[in-house]
Amino acid sequence: FTTCKNGLGYKTPPMGWNPYNAFNNAFNETLIKQHADIIANQGYLDVGFRYINLDDGWQASERTNDNKLTFNSSKFPNGIKDLADYLHKYGLLFGIYADAGNQTCGDHEDTDAQTFVDWGVDYLKYDNCNELRRPEQQRYQIMGNALKNATAGKNKTIFYNICEWGTSNPWIWGPDAGGNSWRTTPDIIAFWPSIISIIDSQVRLTEYGESSRGWNDPDMLVLGFDRIPYEEQVTHYAFWAALKAPLILGCDLGKVTNETKALILNNDIISVNQDSLGLSICQVYYRTDNKSSFDIWTGPLNDGYVAKPVSITLDFKEHCHLNGSIEVYNLVKQQSYGDYTNNYTAVNIPKHGVEFIKLIGGNDIHNDRPCFNYL
Repeated sequence: FTTCKNGLGYKTPPMGWNPYNAFNNAFNETLIKQHADIIANQGYLDVGFRYINLDDGWQASERTNDNKLTFNSSKFPNGIKDLADYLHKYGLLFGIYADAGNQTCGDHEDTDAQTFVDWGVDYLKYDNCNELRRPEQQRYQIMGNALKNATAGKNKTIFYNICEWGTSNPWIWGPDAGGNSWRTTPDIIAFWPSIISIIDSQVRLTEYGESSRGWNDPDMLVLGFDRIPYEEQVTHYAFWAALKAPLILGCDLGKVTNETKALILNNDIISVNQDSLGLSICQVYYRTDNKSSFDIWTGPLNDGYVAKPVSITLDFKEHCHLNGSIEVYNLVKQQSYGDYTNNYTAVNIPKHGVEFIKLIGGNDIHNDRPCFNYL
């Protein structure tokens, strides 16, 4: 695990858990600690899921007399600092939610940033509600500066997630505002039309997310929800991993099936997301046929190339700028398909499915990437 200064991007996307998708704001200290126990003791922490992030609903309805944020004492009887200490003892990291509008942090950014440091906060999800039509970049810059000042001279960083829903192109100005990631979409919903709509919306944004800037955030994962078939969960997870998106789980971890848990803990998929090169996949091929669509997305890794062909032929030269003998490795099934030259054809991919493969070996034949240019 590595960090760096706010505004410069962390070396790999964050991984963790947030209660919002499963519990909305009906969470409390007991539930958070229960999930921390699961993450620490059931393999999630071992593969990199480290952040436990509160969402909206942790705070009291009013500030203290000295204008500080405080917690809902009925939900968190031992306080936020106690919760952060509980997580840190496991080696976990603690995230919190606040808002750039006038209902949470507006006009109190310096005070709140210092409060977050005092509590031991490691991640801030900064939302965009009640914004009173003030410019987004201006509001998010204020908190970015406040976090920078509050952590200055301390052995402390706070990952800054700009949750402004992509309304004003935060992928362009997010790093200048101190952001380490920025939401590119409205809230995800746990059903296929929402997932595929978000995937489609990322096509023109892949160049903006990388380790030298920060990460595009297409919202939290919706793995582990019964209404999403397994193959759709595979597609969802594969894309978020290869887009180098933050991998923030949002399900009830006490209820996930063994099949879904094995998918979540798949080290090969996670290794793509946490690859040290830090470059997103991009779309290199698209066509429609009888009301169906077929895509190929590819991208470089530190030790290979990752690709997602869907029932079509992946041409190594055209789609990856590679030639020579290349091993094809299935990241979901965690098995090698052997060596291929020139191309590889994915077959029998189910509806809404994807073949998520890693290409090992071969030779680079171009310095540039074969991405579609949508500019």
